[in-house]
Amino acid sequence: MSRNKKIIIAISIILVIIVIIIISIMLVNTKKEAGTLIEKSSGTVETVPEPEMDLEYSQKELREPTEFFSVEECIKNNIDENFVAKRMNYLQGNNVMTYSVEGILNNTTKYFIVRVDMRNMAFKIEEIEDGKYNSLDEIKLEDNEANITSNENNSFKYEAVSDENMCRRYLEDFKQKELNNPEEAYELLDEEYRKERFPTYTDFQEYVNSLRNRIQYSSLLKYDVEIKENYTEYILVDNYNNSYTIRTNGIWDYTILLDNYTIKVDTYEEDYSKLDTSQKIQANVYIFLQMINTKDYSHAYELLDGTFRNNNFDTLDKFKEYVNENFFDYNLNTTGNIDIDNEGSTYIYTTKIKSGVGSAAESKNLTIIMQLREGTDFVMSFSLE
Repeated sequence: MSRNKKIIIAISIILVIIVIIIISIMLVNTKKEAGTLIEKSSGTVETVPEPEMDLEYSQKELREPTEFFSVEECIKNNIDENFVAKRMNYLQGNNVMTYSVEGILNNTTKYFIVRVDMRNMAFKIEEIEDGKYNSLDEIKLEDNEANITSNENNSFKYEAVSDENMCRRYLEDFKQKELNNPEEAYELLDEEYRKERFPTYTDFQEYVNSLRNRIQYSSLLKYDVEIKENYTEYILVDNYNNSYTIRTNGIWDYTILLDNYTIKVDTYEEDYSKLDTSQKIQANVYIFLQMINTKDYSHAYELLDGTFRNNNFDTLDKFKEYVNENFFDYNLNTTGNIDIDNEGSTYIYTTKIKSGVGSAAESKNLTIIMQLREGTDFVMSFSLE
């Protein structure tokens, strides 16, 4: 065999191997995309159908916001706009997605089955008669639809739901519960947090009543989202600088913390240790003012130096009375004129607090004398003019 023939054979073998690799990659990518939600540049989401094959799927709880609220919107648009979905299960078939839906309509629990043909994005809704089921999980979904005929009235659309949108939904949901159904709101509080911050339901009622106006007009200012191993954590800050931590294991299966100081996050001590002295003092002042702003008198009282507390507020009621008479209802810390002087192990922090952000806001001079202790602990005294 000549040298040229050997080269040609070698090149042919290499080309065959390259073609096989390309085909394999295409098959892998096809398997990855089949049956998954793909976000379009328009903001809508469509599902790539599964390939034609006999596959068995199990019924699962739906925890994906885009699907959840798209199915809810379908029921709102075609059954009743007042319907509010609470839970959903789904079954992925060869061609049709089937959803069982539990929700509230006119203060009554209602159940629906929604089927969506993934090929032509057509839907059909089955309203289940009242009393047939007592819970969503009693409904056993079946893949018994080969296709759904499309018409001008049954076009289904997946509308993408962003993290920001979810944060706004959670804040609004909890706000409405605080104002209209505080018992339900109380049950949504993280258990450890509830025991520490509001040991009794009466404590929580007093909190809601004292901050009712602020709760009503609170809105999302900024947010962060962290995906944990077993849950998703949403960290929200509202226009009153209140911090919320929401941990969800489903769309409406969530717990909430109403501040970031009662139960500190796992990384707080490590993050705090990396701050310089000035930053630590400002972080501690922020905590104190947040306690004052949210009427958390008992925790703010515990931060006071023992001698200062005994000389000025020998009871919690006296401290509470002083705060209500001398601090603003809402105290905004302006960091423009901060002077921190070190006198041994004691630090003096001077600033102005304002009653709001507008030009008509009142202001007062606040001086805090603080002693930093081990870890994140500190004690303080203050004067207000």
